[in-house]
Amino acid sequence: MTDARYPTGEDPRDEGRLADLTSAGMWTTAGVAGAAMFLLPGSPQEHLGPGLAIAGLAVGWGLVSLLLYLTRRTMSIGTRALVTAATAPLVVAAIWASGGASSFLGPLLILTALFIAYFFPPRLAWPLVALFVLVFATPLLYDPAALDVTYPARAFAFAVAIAGATFAMQRLKRRLLRAEARQRVMAERDPLTALYNRRSFDAALDAAVDRPEGAALILFDFDEFKAINDDHGHPVGDAVLRTVASACDAVVRNGDCLARIGGDEFAVVAPGARSAGVARIVAALEEAIADAQFPDGIPSVRASFAWAVAPVDTTTAAGLLDYADQRLLYRKRLSKTSL
Repeated sequence: MTDARYPTGEDPRDEGRLADLTSAGMWTTAGVAGAAMFLLPGSPQEHLGPGLAIAGLAVGWGLVSLLLYLTRRTMSIGTRALVTAATAPLVVAAIWASGGASSFLGPLLILTALFIAYFFPPRLAWPLVALFVLVFATPLLYDPAALDVTYPARAFAFAVAIAGATFAMQRLKRRLLRAEARQRVMAERDPLTALYNRRSFDAALDAAVDRPEGAALILFDFDEFKAINDDHGHPVGDAVLRTVASACDAVVRNGDCLARIGGDEFAVVAPGARSAGVARIVAALEEAIADAQFPDGIPSVRASFAWAVAPVDTTTAAGLLDYADQRLLYRKRLSKTSL
């Protein structure tokens, strides 16, 4: 089911802006350091002009990356992989301009390798790492002095070192993502039902009412739920809540937020839903609860529903919650007086 707090389906773990900031620092550093290396005593001067021009391009791309970060116009992971691959010819030219097999720029490639290993998943990271290993080895194609300076062995050592660094970084990143996922579950999910908790509900409701198409809020709880706990014990009551949560979660729409916001009180935030849509959602929830398989001794439970729609009823999250809550209280009082 689509995460209701990310209605467009983007991955909340995407580190696009951090990648932009890191890219800005990496390319600016490489460009400035590369230019300084060209000007140091003993550095080859045959291709000084092209070398400094390439360093300028590196700094330029660093500034573009910084602009992307500042304007929040980040790119997708796939596009970033293509852009990273497209820089390979620039690096090939930089190695050529700085002496080919005698180039002093080789160590700077570790920055690119670490960037790739951290910001790309394995399916993209390993092909990109292989590409830049080939980039490092290109002097073997044109520099007759490559064998004299043991460049094949250096290229092989570079490949082994980069592969090891990538493997280690990928493992560490995977552990980091798993730890983040566990923390996210603890922070955003109700431990009993695994539905969204009150904190996530509040965030989803705030986001939904800000959408131009509006949103609906549905509240429901169970009639006489306290009697279940009193007569059968809290473990049975907890089992009933888990059963209802699972049944209702199976029928809510993708993009809706189903949350447990109190003891036996649940809520659905339905972005874009109007009155007709709310009626369909409530009917689906009622059917799911009626068909749920409850623990022995609990043949069924009755739920009371109420809802409010933005912007018809109100335009604020607090107002929407208050409208729905007052209507739910009214329905429950009406139900009691009719018995």
